[in-house]
Amino acid sequence: MSTEGEKMDLLLKNMQTMQEQMKAMQKGQEETCMRLARQSHKDSYVFKKKGKECQFKAKEEVKERLEVAAGYLDRVEAASGKEQLDLAKKELGTRLKKEIAEYVFASGVWPLLSNLEDPELRRLAKALPATVLGSRADSTTKKYLGAYQRWKVWADARQGVPSFPVHERHLVLYLQHLSESTGSKAAVEEAVHALSWLHELAWLQQLGGSPLVKCMVDGLKRILAKPKVRKEPVTADMLKAMVEAAGPDPPLSEVRLLAVCLVAFAGFLRCNELVKLKCSDITFNTEGMLINVQSSKTDQYREGASLVIARTGLLTCPVSMMERYFRMGKLDHSSPGSVFRGIVKTKEGEGLRKTGGLSYSRLRELLVGPLQQPIVVCRTDYLSNMVAGNLNLLKTGTLKIPYRDA
Repeated sequence: MSTEGEKMDLLLKNMQTMQEQMKAMQKGQEETCMRLARQSHKDSYVFKKKGKECQFKAKEEVKERLEVAAGYLDRVEAASGKEQLDLAKKELGTRLKKEIAEYVFASGVWPLLSNLEDPELRRLAKALPATVLGSRADSTTKKYLGAYQRWKVWADARQGVPSFPVHERHLVLYLQHLSESTGSKAAVEEAVHALSWLHELAWLQQLGGSPLVKCMVDGLKRILAKPKVRKEPVTADMLKAMVEAAGPDPPLSEVRLLAVCLVAFAGFLRCNELVKLKCSDITFNTEGMLINVQSSKTDQYREGASLVIARTGLLTCPVSMMERYFRMGKLDHSSPGSVFRGIVKTKEGEGLRKTGGLSYSRLRELLVGPLQQPIVVCRTDYLSNMVAGNLNLLKTGTLKIPYRDA
């Protein structure tokens, strides 16, 4: 009986395996049919305008990347949705770098490095691509790849224009197209920097140093130039008015806003530096507080910097306001969590979220309302205005030497 039972269990197991394989095959066939149908429709459809065709291709590429990210999320087993999203972003960044490798590291002298006979030299050559890709931050790499993808869509829609390597005569025509379609000199500079960097990676002719390309960029800068609008600085009197308007017992959301403004003003901190601050990066003492800024716009190699802010004993003291924020928000000084977090409203009052931090855009949104009140009138780049206000104090001698280049 035991033998027959084992045979029956084995038979059921085999049948279940076959059913799973058949489902997988059926699903693969359906996806293949859908992809072929979509591809045939895309190839057979004739666009009336070239611009719409370029836009359609760009959206198709974005859709493919989103499908890759969604598929990766389905495969990942993480503790929380945020961890899954972070892993998906990391996977997408890795895929973007692989796309660069497909057309960059197959050009120039890179194929010669793969034919080396010495094993140690082959090992070193294999590690080179990751090292040279690290010459730019991940955000910059993605930005440059996006610029290349837009160039590629434009080049593929034109006859006799190869997407890589890029020829000077085709690049200047593309720059003229960008100037007419976008009217932005930033788009022109981004395209030149991106394609020049890819050429440098492939050990090909530098595009940015070409006399023709340089003259083209200089000409477009003059044509597309716009009047420079200087930021109106935030002054100490404005911040004092904000603190006085909050009253003696403000809620946690107001204390958070005041802490952001006062620390940004006193420490020459930018918005992206504030959102990256961790609780463990801040140390309080009797004389003030020490802030460890791990990375910033002016610290390209991520060496870090220490910022000391002294106690002033005034109503606008940033140290006292930050201590008040830590106390009301029940933040742990040794925690690796973000300092500035979202607010949760309960029956007991306001509290901070246990995990996560404010994004760059959300932090700027929080500053829009208060900084547009009559007591504080300034333009859109609020935290830069605080830096500008502090620089004015430096020029007049009211404030002494800052801890770094602002």
